[in-house]
Amino acid sequence: MKPSPEQLTRLKAYYEAKLFGEVEINAVKHKVLDKQGVFVLLDARPREAFVAGHILGALSVPLDQAGVAARVLPAERQYVTYCWSHT
Repeated sequence: MKPSPEQLTRLKAYYEAKLFGEVEINAVKHKVLDKQGVFVLLDARPREAFVAGHILGALSVPLDQAGVAARVLPAERQYVTYCWSHT
């Protein structure tokens, strides 16, 4: 089934917004290592995992607390979230 022009327009807008909001993992890694990141790292793993070891400078925001963090953290900053899996 071929998508309609309207569907294509919506899909294009969706993926453009998605790509704009994503940061490639290697770019984050290099910025962290070079101490040039302009973003805040959020560790979404359980608090125990964060305490056992985390990326220097990251904030612990377990997944079940993400909603509260979204209301409290400054909107003008860029946030990069990491967890156990690649998704």
